Amino acid sequence: MRRFSRPIVLTLVVLPVLMSLLAGWAVTARADTAVLPAAASRELTVRYFLLIARGHLLASIERAKNGRVDHAVIHSRHALDEAWQELARILPPSDAQALRQKIEAVNETVALKSAVPEILAANEALNTYVEGLGRGLLRNGISHHRQELDVIILLLRQAQAEYDAAWNGVQLADRAEYQDGYGFISVARSELRDIIPEMITENSGVAVEIQKSVDQMAHAWPTLQPPEQPAMSKPVLRALVTAVELNARRFAR
Repeated sequence: MRRFSRPIVLTLVVLPVLMSLLAGWAVTARADTAVLPAAASRELTVRYFLLIARGHLLASIERAKNGRVDHAVIHSRHALDEAWQELARILPPSDAQALRQKIEAVNETVALKSAVPEILAANEALNTYVEGLGRGLLRNGISHHRQELDVIILLLRQAQAEYDAAWNGVQLADRAEYQDGYGFISVARSELRDIIPEMITENSGVAVEIQKSVDQMAHAWPTLQPPEQPAMSKPVLRALVTAVELNARRFAR
């Protein structure tokens, strides 16, 4: 694999080039499975859908905090319908059942309009279980942060796909897609924060550029509620995802 001598920085020179390269890459609404490479390993697939579930539930919890339980339930159900359904096909039955019970526990607190601390407690129990499953899937011989970057990039791609589907020009086409993207970018940033120290140890310049790109991506979702018009153009968002992908190749496998 070709290595880049310098980190990819989205300057006024680089950004137009990336935007030109990506001009033909139109992403339409698609299932959460669409960003997975055809040859994705079982481990990567499981870890990806675990984060997808967390993203849906994050959006659900934020809507519940705002008193929009009707919208919250939609997002919490997506954690089952769009993430757990995929995981149930490849996880051992005992793990799949335990995961479903923890997702359902979050869904129940949301649907019953439980107090926010109860909702957060159920979600924390889920996150703890998910983190344990994820750690058990890490492979020997490959750095932890390199493996985490692989799944973070998939989550960024899916966030971008949700954004593309959410906006039709300057008109909001699908509020739920926008909010799913908010959940995914939020989880991706959280995961990245956990591995930044390791990345800096290996290559501080590239680590900083990846952090900058992901932080810039988050500006596309200024709040959970969609703004009156897009906060970022789709080509710029795609270019930021591509910059992360290119810079991630600098880290050894």
